[in-house]
Amino acid sequence: MSTEPRTPKASPANPPEEDEAPASGDPGASNPEASGADSSSEPPPPPSSGDRFPPRFRLSKGAAIVFGLALPALFCAVNMWRVRSFTIDDAYISYRYAKNLARGLGLVYNAGERIEGYTNFLWTLILAGGIRIGLDPDIVAKVLGGLSAIGALGFTYLLAERFKPYELLPCVATWLLASSMVFSGYAVFGLETSFFLFLILAGSWLFFRESDAAAAASKAPAGDRRPFLRALPFSGLVFGLAGITRPEAPMYIGVLMLFLGRRFFSAQNILRGALFVLPVAAHVLWRHSYYGTWLPNTLSAKTGDLNAQIGWGWDYFQRYAVTVGPVLYLAIFGVVLGFVARRRDVLAFAAIAVLVAGYITLVGGDWMPVYRFASPFEPFAFLLIDLAARDIVDRRSRIATLAIAGFAIAVVAYRAGSLESARKTILSEDRVWRQRTEGTAGFLLQRNQPGTLALGDIGYVGYATDYPILDLLGLVDPVISKLPGAYTWKVGPGFTDRLFDVAPKYVLIISRTMSCDQPSVTGSRVIYQDKRFRQQYYLPPGAAVPVGGGYAWCLFERKAN
Repeated sequence: MSTEPRTPKASPANPPEEDEAPASGDPGASNPEASGADSSSEPPPPPSSGDRFPPRFRLSKGAAIVFGLALPALFCAVNMWRVRSFTIDDAYISYRYAKNLARGLGLVYNAGERIEGYTNFLWTLILAGGIRIGLDPDIVAKVLGGLSAIGALGFTYLLAERFKPYELLPCVATWLLASSMVFSGYAVFGLETSFFLFLILAGSWLFFRESDAAAAASKAPAGDRRPFLRALPFSGLVFGLAGITRPEAPMYIGVLMLFLGRRFFSAQNILRGALFVLPVAAHVLWRHSYYGTWLPNTLSAKTGDLNAQIGWGWDYFQRYAVTVGPVLYLAIFGVVLGFVARRRDVLAFAAIAVLVAGYITLVGGDWMPVYRFASPFEPFAFLLIDLAARDIVDRRSRIATLAIAGFAIAVVAYRAGSLESARKTILSEDRVWRQRTEGTAGFLLQRNQPGTLALGDIGYVGYATDYPILDLLGLVDPVISKLPGAYTWKVGPGFTDRLFDVAPKYVLIISRTMSCDQPSVTGSRVIYQDKRFRQQYYLPPGAAVPVGGGYAWCLFERKAN
C-alpha cells in the first residue's frame, strides 16, 4: 500500500514528516531484516499477467486534469445552472444588512437597531460593496458562490494529489463533490457556504505546502531564498479570512496545527497563528464596540436546548448520510490507510471530518433543504474516500479493480438518483417559497401602509418591503433570542410579552386554512391563542396569501386605537 508520492523522500516537494514511516507505507520497506525477509532467498515469482494491469500504465498529467478536474467542474457548473433560480430565504437577511450598509445606515437589519443577526461578516461586506457599485446582491452572491465552488474543486484536486499521486484513476473526490446538491446547490443559493469552503480548502493546501517548504528550507543551499519564501505561512491569513466569514474556522486551522506534533511551537507556526488571529481578533473587537456584545446574536437564537439539539442533529446527519450512499463507508478505509502510513495530513483531515459531524450533531442541524450544514464535511470525507478508492485500484489487481468497478457503478446510479431527487426538491421549494414570500410582500407593498411587521421567515419579505421587522425566531431580536428553548421553540411567556410590547402593525400567522383560524406552527398557535391578540388584531380583506395545500400566510393588522 502506498499513500505517498513515488519520489525520493528527500525531495523538497515531498519532505518527510518528523515521525512518519517510509514513503512506501511499509515500515520495513527500507530494511529487509526488519521485515523478516531473507536477502539470500530467491524472490517470489511475479504475479500472473492475467491478474495484474500492465505495470507501466498510468494516467498522464493532462488526462488526470481532464478527467479529475475539468469534467467534474463542468458537471458541477451544469448542476449549479439547473437550480440557479432558487435563493434560500435566509440569504435575504444578509442582503438587507448589506443594503443598509451600502445606503449609509450601518451594518444593521432595522435602521437604528444594532443587532448582529448574521454570521457571515466578510460575505456581507462583499455584497455591500457590490450594491454600492449598483449590482444586485443576489447576482453577486450566485456568481461569487459559483466561482468559489469551482475553486474549491481545484483545491480538492490538489489535496487529493498530495495524499496520493494519480496513477490509474483520476480524482474521485471532485466527482463526488460535483454530484452533491449540498455542494453545487448551495454555491448558488445566496449564502456564503461555497466561499467559506473555498477559503478552508485553500488554507489547508497552503498549510501543507508551507510545511513542506519549511522542511526543504532547512536543507537548501546558502543563499537560496525560494524555499524560505514558499514557507511564509500565508495560510494563517487565508484561514483568518475564513474566520470572519464563518465562526467555525478556528476548528479547521486548529486541527491542522495540532497535527504538526513537535513543530507546533515552530516560528513558522507561531507566525501562522498570529496571521490568523489578526483579522479574527480585529473583527471581535469591532463587534464589541459596534454591537456591544462579544458573540453574534444568532448564537443564542439558535441554541438553548442541548438535548433537543443533539437529537435533531444526529437525525439530521443520519438522513444526510443516506443521501451520500454506501460510498461513505470507504472513508473508513481511507482513515486506516492514514494510520498505516502514519500520514499526519490524512489523519488531520479525518479528524476534521469527525469534528464537523460532531458539530452538526451538537447544533441540531438546520431547517434548510438538502443538508446545508454538511457542506464543510463533504470535501474532507470525500478526500478520504478518494484515497481509499485509488489505493485499491492502484494495487493493479484485476479482481480488486473489478470489485471496485462494480461498486462504482452502483454508487453512480445511487448518486444520480439522489441528485435528481434533490434537484426536484429544490425546484419545488423554489415554487413554494416564491408563492409565500412574493405574495406576502406584494400584498404589503400594494397596501402601501408601512409599519412594523412581526414574522418568523424574515428573509425575502423583509428585504423586499424594507419594513421594520420583529423577528419571531429571534435572529435579529435581542429579547426573543435569549428566551429559553431551542431555535423556533422560544415560545414561552416572554415570547408573547415581547410581541405585545413592540405592538407591531402587522403580525403574520401561518394557518392550515384560508380562513386563518387554524394556526399550523407553534409560534403562530401561541400568538393566536393569546386573548390579547384577538382583542388587538383583525384580518383585513384579501390578507390571506395562499401558499399551497390549502395553507395560508395570514397578515393580521393592528386595530386602530
